[in-house]
Amino acid sequence: MPQDFIVDRNNLSDSQLKATAALSPDVGEIVLSVDRFAFTANNVTYGVAGDIIGYWNFFPAQDGWGRIPVWGIGTVQASEHPDIPVGARFYGYYPMSTELLVKPEKVTERGFTDASAHRAALPVVYNQYTLMNEANGFAADYDNHAMLYRPLFTTSFVLDDYFADHQFFGADHVILASASSKTAFGLAFMLQRRAGIRVSGLTSASNRSFVEGLGLYDDVYSYDDIEALPQVDSVFVDMAGNPEVRARVHHHLTDQLKNSCGVGITHWETRDTAAPVDLPGPQPSMFFAPDQIAKRNEELGPGVYQQQLNEATNAFFAQVDNWVSIEEHPFSEVASVYKTVLEGAPPQRGFIVTA
Repeated sequence: MPQDFIVDRNNLSDSQLKATAALSPDVGEIVLSVDRFAFTANNVTYGVAGDIIGYWNFFPAQDGWGRIPVWGIGTVQASEHPDIPVGARFYGYYPMSTELLVKPEKVTERGFTDASAHRAALPVVYNQYTLMNEANGFAADYDNHAMLYRPLFTTSFVLDDYFADHQFFGADHVILASASSKTAFGLAFMLQRRAGIRVSGLTSASNRSFVEGLGLYDDVYSYDDIEALPQVDSVFVDMAGNPEVRARVHHHLTDQLKNSCGVGITHWETRDTAAPVDLPGPQPSMFFAPDQIAKRNEELGPGVYQQQLNEATNAFFAQVDNWVSIEEHPFSEVASVYKTVLEGAPPQRGFIVTA
């Protein structure tokens, strides 16, 4: 029996597994069985920002409930599309469900784009499904790494490119909040390659030893020590989304803060519910990776940019197992995995849910 894992859009702690009817494709459509997907704090951010950015619109659910998007791998189990055979495997954006119905268009040797009507107004980067093979950048035996890290590290890679594209806004010091998060230490991995850039990580006291052990940060500070950050020209990359942390960084650095970039909401329980606070320094703004990707694809061509990303991703994959252990859990345990990540899983654990 197919199943959906759904959450209360207004109370992410409330969730349930719901049995659904089997999906059948019409002409031009396919049904993918969801083989496996990763679940991380980044997916919690999708839920927190679901109404703001539109994440709930990818995979609609009944009123008041939502299906949080995840990055995963699916196999075509039924096809009414002449160019997509049963058995083909695709990496992309999936619901926390056992099946997905899509309408492929722009089918190439790389994959396809879902042309379902309800996704037409959504960012195209999230509607693309990539054929799983080495020619498309998927190394053998790295399926779990692709799901767990590829979307997060893509954001890390694009953030690094974005700041370099803007000459780090005149700063030579980068501060990363929620430094234990995979997107943050992926960015630190990229920044470590840049001469003249100092990287400081902000983290909880309980995660400090993990962050220091990564060897990717020049300095590591707990949230209690924000006022010990060096008062030099800096940019702030905020994966935490904690308004108190953000305010303290702004008040500590004032005009020496050259850019304040929001990326995630790992501290989702502290998210802003009131009107924006007037802070010293630059106005905080949310980073949207697809904008930078589109800019670089136009400037360099998608093939060049993808090759650069693949090379960096492979280098990251070669090291990341030294820091994080990947666990596989069956779909019957999805609620437990969800709760563990929602409540703040240890950073050295990575979670994959399998069919």
